[in-house]
Amino acid sequence: MNKKSRTVNIVLSGGGIKGIAFAGAYEEIEKKYKRIGNVAGVSAGALVGVLIGAGYTSRELGRIIKEFNYSSLSDMGEIPMDISIANSMRTIEKEKKVLNDSDLETLLHRQDYAELHLVRKPKDDFVGSRGNFLINLIAFSKKNAFLNGELLENWVAQLLANKGVHTFSDFRGGIADKVNPRGYKVRMTAVDANTGKVIVLPDDMALYNIDPDKLEVAKAVRMSTCVPFVFDPVTIDYKDAGNKPKTHYIIDGGVLDNFPVWLIDSTESNIIIGLKLEGKEPKGLSSAEHILKKLLHSSHDTGVPKNSYNIDNIAHINTGEISFLDFDITAEESMYLYNQGKLAVQKLFINMQKKTRGWRI
Repeated sequence: MNKKSRTVNIVLSGGGIKGIAFAGAYEEIEKKYKRIGNVAGVSAGALVGVLIGAGYTSRELGRIIKEFNYSSLSDMGEIPMDISIANSMRTIEKEKKVLNDSDLETLLHRQDYAELHLVRKPKDDFVGSRGNFLINLIAFSKKNAFLNGELLENWVAQLLANKGVHTFSDFRGGIADKVNPRGYKVRMTAVDANTGKVIVLPDDMALYNIDPDKLEVAKAVRMSTCVPFVFDPVTIDYKDAGNKPKTHYIIDGGVLDNFPVWLIDSTESNIIIGLKLEGKEPKGLSSAEHILKKLLHSSHDTGVPKNSYNIDNIAHINTGEISFLDFDITAEESMYLYNQGKLAVQKLFINMQKKTRGWRI
């Protein structure tokens, strides 16, 4: 088979504002592959993924990224920091001088934080080794959120409406296979903090008595991008099998798996390309922003061993020292990310061509 005729499936990682690089990466993919199959993503990857699935071209994505004022998502001028978090971190810093991963893990797994901040812990919820960790993320988020998830959802909804996409019924017609039996062209992940599990959107909405086809795509993006400490968690209210009302807190899927390659299957005719954002870990604790970046770095990708991915074709996009929280990004930094996305995919294609001994890709 001429490999250029193969359908390409795309998996996009999380990464906040660094997702700008995905537009540049997609420009290179468009040049090589004319047919897009299924798309999967998490967080920023979910957002860009639905726009690709809706039919936006790389040129259109570039224009959207260039024109959107990311700071408009903020409800306040500066990043807040709950006093108990700040005091805990400063105490650690004062006593040890250097903050390490074990200190952050201790803070995120504290048993008393949620109770002190009146976050109700329902019976049989938030149990197991991740229970304290996840309920603390909810408590921290409710106290420290500084971006408006509703504004993000409305922006995404308008972009999708421009292409005639509203609910996941509009994304039917993708490639149906063993991991995507309903054949959705685009899917994404989030985390149900109550159960401590990754949920697939829209498929797992059936667990909450919601028809997956009727889930609004923009709402799903809001769930998948609901980064702890940054956005308020999304709540799902429903009645369980015993007709008892329940509230579940949904947060960013990247908390447990920041690169959900398992959402898409690979076949002889459908190649998978992964786009993974990678950058330097934030340093220092000189401000609430730096503390927040440290906490976010420590709270993400806790469920999957690093480099345990089941696909070969991954474009590792170097995002430098730009943080996913840098919503005041400059035009120069935006262009840097865009070009890094292009460069990473160009390198990937060169390596793929070497592997296939000169076959066209």
